[in-house]
Amino acid sequence: MPRRRPSRIRRGRTVIAVVIYLACFTGLLAAVSHYYLIPALKIVAHDATREQKKVMAASAWLIMFLVLFVSLMGLLMTFRIGRFFFPRKRDAAKPTQYVDAWKEAGKRMKVPDEGEE
Repeated sequence: MPRRRPSRIRRGRTVIAVVIYLACFTGLLAAVSHYYLIPALKIVAHDATREQKKVMAASAWLIMFLVLFVSLMGLLMTFRIGRFFFPRKRDAAKPTQYVDAWKEAGKRMKVPDEGEE
């Protein structure tokens, strides 16, 4: 009796990708907050003119857009969801060759001799 090989189990591949994606996204948010948002809030809170506040608001929108764009591109690359939008080319399907069962049975049948019954 031949032994069956256990089927390959690929657990954890998606979990690892999710953890790496979330860690990178958290790192990106922490870096943007530490180097841009917190210093900008400190400047605006103390003494800023109306014009400076408008400039800070516009730059905050730009930074937010860039962070969201980078995270979306990371999502596309991490989970390869582009394959749903751009599927690979496949070979054309070949028509199924059906075999005539009666014809095959007739080829395999042994015909008795006329003297035998």
